Amino acid sequence: MISQRKIAVHWMKNLAALLVALSMFMVLPSERAMAREVDEYAVKAAFVLNFVRFTLWPENQFTKDTDSYRLCFMGNTNVAKEFAAINGKKNGERNIYVHDLSSGVEWNKCDIIFISRDTDPLVSKQIIAKVKGMPVLIIGETREFIKQGGVINFFSKGNRLHFEINTRAAENQGLKLSSRLLKLAVIVDGSQ
Repeated sequence: MISQRKIAVHWMKNLAALLVALSMFMVLPSERAMAREVDEYAVKAAFVLNFVRFTLWPENQFTKDTDSYRLCFMGNTNVAKEFAAINGKKNGERNIYVHDLSSGVEWNKCDIIFISRDTDPLVSKQIIAKVKGMPVLIIGETREFIKQGGVINFFSKGNRLHFEINTRAAENQGLKLSSRLLKLAVIVDGSQ
C-alpha cells in the first residue's frame, strides 16, 4: 500500500511544474489556424505530461518502480509531432514513451491514451469501451468525450484552454487524481 506521505511528496514535487504549465499556456494564440493547432497540441502535450505526474495508478500496474509509462495517441501529424516532444520525459523514475495507436500499437498496453478531435467518433467510443475498467488515463478533446467514459477532456472557452475531469470515470479506471489537479479542473458527471 502506498503511504499518504509518499503520495503527498509525489504530488508536491509536480505541483510547481503544473502551475508553470498552466500559467504559461492558458491563452491560445489566435493567429493563423495551422500555427494555432501546432501550438495548441504543444500545450496539450505539456498538460498531459503533468496529468501523468498528478495521477496514481494501482500498485499492481507496474512490476518495478522504473517501469515505463506508455502514452498512446490517436491524431493527425500535428498531434504526433507535439507528443513526440515529450517522448522519453520522466515522471519520477519512470520514463514516458509515446506511441501512435494508428501504427498498430496494442491499445491494451497503454497507460495513458490521448484521443484527438480528428479521430472518428466511433473509433473514439470503441477505444474507450475497450479500456473500460482498466487502469488507463483516457484523455480527449471533444464535446461528447466525458459522456463516452473519458477521464479528462480539454475544451476552449474565451480563447483559453481548460480541462474537465470525470472523477467517476477516473475511479472506475482505478486511478487516483491529485486533489490539486482536481482544484484546477471543471468537475463533471459523465452521465449527464
